[in-house]
Formats: sequence, C-alpha cells, structure tokens
Amino acid sequence: MVLYRKPATLAVALVAALSLASCAGASTAPSSQNPTTASSSPAPATAGTAGTAAGPAGVDALGLSGPAQAATVPDVTAAVKDPRPQLPAKVTDSNGKTITVASTDRILALDLYGTLTDTVIGLGLEKNLVGRSNSDTQAAIKDLPVVTQSGHDLNTEAVLNLNPTLILTNTTIGSEEKYAQLENAGVTVVRFEQTPSLDSIDDTIEEVGDAVGLPEAADTLAERTDAELEEAKATVNALKANTPQAPRAVVLYVRGTAGVFFILGKDYGASDIIGALGLADSAAENGITQLKPANAEALVSLDPQIVLAMEDGVKSAGGVEGLLKRPGMAATTAGSTQRVITAADGQLLAYGPRTPGNLVALAQAIYTKDGGQ
Repeated sequence: MVLYRKPATLAVALVAALSLASCAGASTAPSSQNPTTASSSPAPATAGTAGTAAGPAGVDALGLSGPAQAATVPDVTAAVKDPRPQLPAKVTDSNGKTITVASTDRILALDLYGTLTDTVIGLGLEKNLVGRSNSDTQAAIKDLPVVTQSGHDLNTEAVLNLNPTLILTNTTIGSEEKYAQLENAGVTVVRFEQTPSLDSIDDTIEEVGDAVGLPEAADTLAERTDAELEEAKATVNALKANTPQAPRAVVLYVRGTAGVFFILGKDYGASDIIGALGLADSAAENGITQLKPANAEALVSLDPQIVLAMEDGVKSAGGVEGLLKRPGMAATTAGSTQRVITAADGQLLAYGPRTPGNLVALAQAIYTKDGGQ
C-alpha cells in the first residue's frame, strides 16, 4: 500500500508556528495478538459517535449572543470485534520509504488533532496503545503516559521508555530529527501525510488500516464513518434552516497571552469545517489559505460574526474575556456579541472517525439557544 508521497510541508509549517508557545495540556499492558491470523468480525452498526438523534431546534444564529462550548464527542467505538492484524504488513510512507510493520503490540499514534489515535481505537486496537500526546483527549486513554513536552514537542526518552513496536505519525507532533532517532533505536515509524479535509477521512482510515494489518476492518470503519457523516450533514442542515444568511466565521488559534494568535486558512483544515457547518469562510473569501497573524487590521477586515477556537487555547489566553481583549477583537461583530464557539483541542479540526459527532456538537453550539447543552 502506498501512502501519500507529497512532502509534509504543511505539517512542518504548523509545528514551527505552534512551537512559539508552550501549549496548555489536554483538558489535560496491551493485549497480545496473533500476528498472522486474518482480519476481523464486524461490530454493530450503532457503534459510531455521530449523535444525530433529535435535539434542540435550531434558531437564527445571527440573533444569538454570548459564548458557547461544543459538547465533547464520545470516544469512537471499534468498528470490528476481536481484530486480528495480518502481519507483517508492508506500506510505503509519505516519505516514499517502504516500511515493514512486524508488530502492533505496542502502538503510539501521534498527531496534533488526535485523528490517528481515533482511527486506531476505531480499528479495535485501543488496548494496544501504550502512550499518548497531550492532544489526545479520548477518555479511554486518559491514564496513559504523555510523551510530549513543551506543548507538542516529542520527548524521545519518554517514548523509548514505553518500548513501542510501532509509531504512527503525520509529524505534526515532533521533529523529523526525533523520529530518525527513534528509528535508529529500532522503533518502526510509519509517516502519513496530513491532509486536513473531509475528503481525506476515508484515505487516512484505510492507510492506517493497511499499516496495522487490518485493511478489511478499515473498510468497515470508513463505511460507517461515511454513513455517520451523511447523517451529521442532514442534522446540520436542519439546525441551520432558521438562519437565513450564512454567518461569517473564522477559526482562530490562540495560545497564552503573548504573540501566538493566528487565523487558520484552508490548508490547516479550517475551510471544510466552516463549510460543513453552513458558515461563510471569511478567511477563504479574503485569500487566506495558510496561517495569518491575527492582528487588529486582519480581524477588523474579516469582521467575523462567529469565531471558532480550541477550548484549552482560549483558556490559556484568559478565557473568552481575555481573548476579546486582544487588539481588534472587540471591533469585530463576533467580539461585540461575544460569539466565540469553543471545542476540545483534539476535536475542533480532527478529520477522522469522530468528525460526524464533532460537526453535530458544533452545529448545536452555533444554532441553538442553549448551545446544545
């Protein structure tokens, strides 16, 4: 199986930008396997996380004021029971390197938004995870040791102390140098291209499935996620029905009270979430595709009516009150109405099995009077 081959320049740029600050922590023995027995049996189709059951009715979002917090999406449940990886598995990673995976007994899944971890859990290998990053907010692994330091840098000593047999990463956490060190120490590392979009969800699931020797389980998980995504889109459409005009929205990344404050563009996953929520993408309409400093001039020019942001990031900036004191924020429509919608850091821009549930939770926060709580 060939994974994405284009250079991971996006991941490198994001890590460089985020390394300017020490990020706040996350609203923060594995079972052995038969490595040669074929695939898995399907789990019940109700095992997903979309949560599209009837909830509060939608109102005109442009008439609402005050902050809202999206509900935390439950952990994804396994799409298969008793997964039995077909190993060794041979894949070509995003660097074009052929990797042979001999063991999935002790796995670390490392990416900025927790997507790879969600996928491993969705494939039924939750008990094979031996550690986590501070981006992983899943309840099932909250007691696992954290292997990141100073925000999203990788602590190689902490990693090696866990004796992992496999690391899955899109390199949005840690540097290439540190992954090379881990490989030199005998750890198998599979690199994936970060492609933050709705269209990439199936590909990522299938690539992770190939890497851990569970291609059939990955097909099952991808099919379930697709069905849940369609249900979630229908729920969003129902909730936004009473909003006659799409509110202008931006995704802001903030850490601390100093200079880490960015507008996120399409290349960082903002556009697909904004569009799927029925919002107008102010950044895209103004030609912003990557990271742009969120200075006063830029914010006033975009004049968002709704701001989406990561929960812990906003907390680190002094809460919504602190965020609104940033230069330019009070002069925006969202600032004047305090319309800041937050979601868990590992949830807001995650494109994986929990995306359907995330869309519903965000839509309820945006379009209902009680924020879906």
